[in-house]
Amino acid sequence: MKYNSNSLKNLVSFTSKGIAPKYAKSDDDNSILVLNQKCNRDGKISLKNARYNNLSKRKVSKEKILNDKDILINSTGVGTAGRIAQIRKDQLINPITVDSHMIILRPSKNINPDYLGYALKAKQKLVESYAEGSTGQTEINRQRLLDDTVIRYPSIGEQEKIANIFLNLDRKIEKNNQINDNLLELAKTIFKNIIKTSSLHALTINDVGTVIGGGTPSKKVPKYWNGNIPWISPKDLSNHPNVFTSHGENSITQNGLDHSSTKILPKKTVLFSSRAPIGYISIANNEITTNQGFKSVIPNKNYPFWFIYELLKSETPKIINEANGSTFKEISGGKLKQHKICIPTSIEVIKYNSIFLPIFEKIQQSEKEIDKLNQIKDILLNKFF
Repeated sequence: MKYNSNSLKNLVSFTSKGIAPKYAKSDDDNSILVLNQKCNRDGKISLKNARYNNLSKRKVSKEKILNDKDILINSTGVGTAGRIAQIRKDQLINPITVDSHMIILRPSKNINPDYLGYALKAKQKLVESYAEGSTGQTEINRQRLLDDTVIRYPSIGEQEKIANIFLNLDRKIEKNNQINDNLLELAKTIFKNIIKTSSLHALTINDVGTVIGGGTPSKKVPKYWNGNIPWISPKDLSNHPNVFTSHGENSITQNGLDHSSTKILPKKTVLFSSRAPIGYISIANNEITTNQGFKSVIPNKNYPFWFIYELLKSETPKIINEANGSTFKEISGGKLKQHKICIPTSIEVIKYNSIFLPIFEKIQQSEKEIDKLNQIKDILLNKFF
């Protein structure tokens, strides 16, 4: 197959950063939805964390209103700069724009827009390398993005065939995600009903599980890293917000474990991020370790993992209110242990195992399939791009 090559600047018809919003309290005729960096996660756009801009205070030019297939890149911040996603037509029921921490790339008519979107996703590590500046203030160099990113592409017909392979994979992934979202909503509803209809008694988090903090081996000692012990940071849950977590971007060795404060957490431990931000929650799929950004809860024999998971999700707003810190909020292990809860007896909770275990087993199964599909995507991205 014959490929041509071109700089990204020659394959887009429009590029711009977004607006500095003047936020509106609610949706009305004089507002427009604004995407921010939190909306760009795991290679896709979610409208969940979008906010509204007040058009009477901040106008939005026609060019900055998103079109179908626009490619969006997070432009600032360590850990977020360089994330790439593409807006879909079904998300554009109402006008949408982006804030000034995102870059809009509009594919030209010279290339299949889906092909360009996947080609850029395949080059995400390169795009991330364009981030310049001091810690916490890094920003993607837009000129380097346009000049130095070289895209290889075959004929328009072949581009469409290649893009369709990835579109079909993403449709299957999206279907599984929708199933999981529905199951999680069902679990949340049943959990609320348990709390509402049961006789409650006052306890603390310490009464339902063991709270364990994490730690980080020295980054200056290579022999502590790239081992076979999974090590999780809040960034891992931000990039891949799964219900079950098996591994993160990094792993540690036994040496690293022995020379840090992190601990081996058993399977079914509920991971709870305790800072930057508070409230990422996941269930350990296997033995795992975390950094100090977590205060994880190992369920005791009286309360199962699914109950701890749903409990922490429901209690997160209250836990955040108990956090301290000026630069960023953090909940200490001591405070989390003593956080007061009103819950049913363990005997009442166990009665619901037959309902909740199949729900979480199905979620776990779907996530494993999603992981396999993403592995196939990664292999094909390397093959085609």
